[in-house]
Amino acid sequence: MGLRSLVGWEFRNLVRFPLLELLVVVVAYLSMLSSAGGGSLGLSAQSSWSIYPGAIARNIMFSFVSDVQYLYVPTILSVTVFASIGIAREVEAGFVKVALSYPIKRRDLFLVKFGSCFLTSLAIFGVALVSAMFLKNWTATLYILSFPSTILAVVGLIIYQTFYAASVATAVAIFSRNTAASFIGSIAILYMPVYMAQFARLDIPFIPPGSTELFSFYIKSASVFWRQYNLFTLVEATMVPILIALVLLFVSFFYFTRRYDLS
Repeated sequence: MGLRSLVGWEFRNLVRFPLLELLVVVVAYLSMLSSAGGGSLGLSAQSSWSIYPGAIARNIMFSFVSDVQYLYVPTILSVTVFASIGIAREVEAGFVKVALSYPIKRRDLFLVKFGSCFLTSLAIFGVALVSAMFLKNWTATLYILSFPSTILAVVGLIIYQTFYAASVATAVAIFSRNTAASFIGSIAILYMPVYMAQFARLDIPFIPPGSTELFSFYIKSASVFWRQYNLFTLVEATMVPILIALVLLFVSFFYFTRRYDLS
């Protein structure tokens, strides 16, 4: 079994998930944010486009960026399910051992497993975000999409947030080797910053979702941002999650390829 066959096998496993249903749920979730106090101006803004095009476009653009942070909880649920079922369950059930009985390198198997978890989640939430914005106000969204800087900022935030979550979930899945432990452990670790912010009133600005919110604030109002924060805060919010993700990936990769005992 070559790398191409391995990717095809992983893709066939992925399509067993209700991916379309997940996409619809996330689009509905983002579309309803306006009625819950978040998101953009909603469908009512469509009729005001001809009167206040600049103001509507600006608000939709700000919402486009802000909605990325609202994707954090769906993101951690998605990557946790993909990693728990795609990695921990397959190790627990012996499927990984069977796969490695073929001429497959452990390195390739690890990269395919992580890549499927990361790229599938990234694609789902990227499409969901754009679809939700079109449902809110398709005219303004088309106008905003003509600005590459906005697209790059939103794509960068989604990649940043999803990469961090997928790295944590992959590491937990590999070291736990148990589906339930992987799911509960990943949710506990990734949801902790949300819990701390909501219930303990303790913001953690250097990891998602706190760092994503910080970036959104910077993109929407850089001048106000610099009055409240300094360059070190922005660098910290950028580098800490990336370093955590890379260290977890390296440790997981080394363990899986060199020390992982599947007997």
